[in-house]
Amino acid sequence: MRLASIALIVLAVAAIALALWTVGGPGQARAERRDQTRMNDLRNHASHLACLHRQGLGPAGKADACPQGEHRSDPLTGAPYRVDVVSDEVVRICAVFETRMTSMRWANRNDFDIETGCLTVRTREAARW
Repeated sequence: MRLASIALIVLAVAAIALALWTVGGPGQARAERRDQTRMNDLRNHASHLACLHRQGLGPAGKADACPQGEHRSDPLTGAPYRVDVVSDEVVRICAVFETRMTSMRWANRNDFDIETGCLTVRTREAARW
């Protein structure tokens, strides 16, 4: 009877450990939420850049009519997102993602590069977001 109880306890602890290892636990969930915030920030920034483009301004411009570009830094480090101007109508907005799984959710989008963490924005098309 005692051996069966010990075996049951060991089995329960192993099952919990395996579940945490598979899912990642609370730290993984926090990292995924920060990654989701990063992606939302990139999308918001893309909309902001499209608005600036419609106003005839460059990526560093400011316009009262384009208020949505407020989150421009990483939620964990505070470092600003990288913005690379590729051409007059193409901009890449990049972030460092903590989890590959989060960025893989966006891999099916043809405007997101999972390897670099960059969202390629064609400023005319971004207005549809």
